[in-house]
Amino acid sequence: MMSFNTVHTLTGCLLHIEANADLLGWGRPPLLLLVQERPAPTAPRGTRRQMRAVHLPLNDTRMGRYRAGLADLLPDLASALDSNQPVARPTLAACVDIGLITDLLAEPTPGLRLLAWAVCYEDVLVESDDLHEIRRVDAVDADRRSYRITRLRGEPHPVVRVDDHIAHDDATATRPALTRLVQTTSRPGRITPTAS
Repeated sequence: MMSFNTVHTLTGCLLHIEANADLLGWGRPPLLLLVQERPAPTAPRGTRRQMRAVHLPLNDTRMGRYRAGLADLLPDLASALDSNQPVARPTLAACVDIGLITDLLAEPTPGLRLLAWAVCYEDVLVESDDLHEIRRVDAVDADRRSYRITRLRGEPHPVVRVDDHIAHDDATATRPALTRLVQTTSRPGRITPTAS
């Protein structure tokens, strides 16, 4: 079970990612993020922990191979990591560095644990027959809590939503796939260094 402080720190991390994306401007490729936590090297006996969010760039030009984009790529990635055979998926390998992911998941650091999977991407919001460009950061943590950070183009601040409920009618298309990634990669022994 994640502590309140961990949830708060993770939310801040996701806000920072969205703020960096906003500084870079619009028209950027989607970004997959693996968020892990480990004991701080200077802390005695693991009393303090540090969070790291590893940015896993997605090849936007190759993402077209997935008909529904992220909604199709993320479940394919979860399946590949679940079967420990990611190298057998050339379409997936053309979109994301699978070797890097398997290495990160197999890292032998004592006390390392998965906190969340997240994705930062741009989308179109249809509202009252108007189209609006929107940036989203969607995440699911190890407790299956979801995070959604959204910013309409031109808005000065993002909107943050953290939801403890597993099923929601207005859940994004990425949420089930991020949940599956969390389930697959938080089980010990599922990823080995030889899978890359």
